[in-house]
Amino acid sequence: MPKVELHCHLELAIRQSTLREFGLKGGLNVGTPDAFSNAFLIHEPMGELKSVLHKFLNTRDVITEEEWMERVAFEVCEDMYIGSNVRILELRYAPSFLLDHHTHMDPNRLQEAIVRGVERAERTYPIAVGLICILQRTKSVAENARWVDFALNPDKGFIALDLADNEVDFDPEPFIPLFKEAKNGGLGITVHAGEPNVPGISRNIRTAIEQMGADRIGHGLQAIKDSTIIDLIIERDVALELCPTSNWLTGACSSIGSHPFKALFDAGVKTTINTDDPGIMCTTLLNEYELLARECGIDLACFEACNAWAFDVSFIPQQKKEDAWNRRFQK
Repeated sequence: MPKVELHCHLELAIRQSTLREFGLKGGLNVGTPDAFSNAFLIHEPMGELKSVLHKFLNTRDVITEEEWMERVAFEVCEDMYIGSNVRILELRYAPSFLLDHHTHMDPNRLQEAIVRGVERAERTYPIAVGLICILQRTKSVAENARWVDFALNPDKGFIALDLADNEVDFDPEPFIPLFKEAKNGGLGITVHAGEPNVPGISRNIRTAIEQMGADRIGHGLQAIKDSTIIDLIIERDVALELCPTSNWLTGACSSIGSHPFKALFDAGVKTTINTDDPGIMCTTLLNEYELLARECGIDLACFEACNAWAFDVSFIPQQKKEDAWNRRFQK
């Protein structure tokens, strides 16, 4: 089945062999499987999202050259197509996050490297790729405003804007003007909201939709606890970017079997299936389908509906999507 992936963090989808290579170049003791796994990978729930976010820093810190991201971008696209037959792929990253630890790196060179990798993948495989710029909740409005300007520059190749990072301790309201500016400038809007298993967190979904202009919600699984939020999602025709393995590993749900995917689908919500951080969370999009089928009883008709919704709500231009969907792979 050709598939659509809407919610994938670029640097955290890195191929594990490449991540090990970068770690060794950086002088880390990750030559054995156990050492590598302890440094970078997440196999079991870590208790809370903040702990997982902290582990992401280990991957970020070993990416020390802009040019390396060309390879990462190409390999992520290649693995998505070869491993799961992904034809429509949206990759997101926060320039502020990748550059935080590496003051010698330049955002323009970084973006150019990523675009080169994506374009090479699109020439090689029948896949359409779009890039989403992430703002970090943990950064100031002033710093994030600079990244909105960066994302709105047509030469950078972004199709959408996202807000991510610690949702529990950093509210979305200060960033509302930035997202209005981005939407008025033609960018699609997706917002991480309603992800952690914290009472009342679904209020962020309402803020994202009503005040930030969100076309899609990253995760949003806690909407299941508030019928008024579900009604709003359906009324505004907003799709949820659900990531079952990630939601289990971050403690957003207690198990794959208890994930509210099917309940949201049955309620009439446009649910889509995604990997979030497949490289360090040891999953693939195909694996997410297998888990949902086995643990949640999701059938082929549901998968087809989710893919159709994901295709429609992707921010990638329509003709580009159709061309990749219908193109045959030429070896």
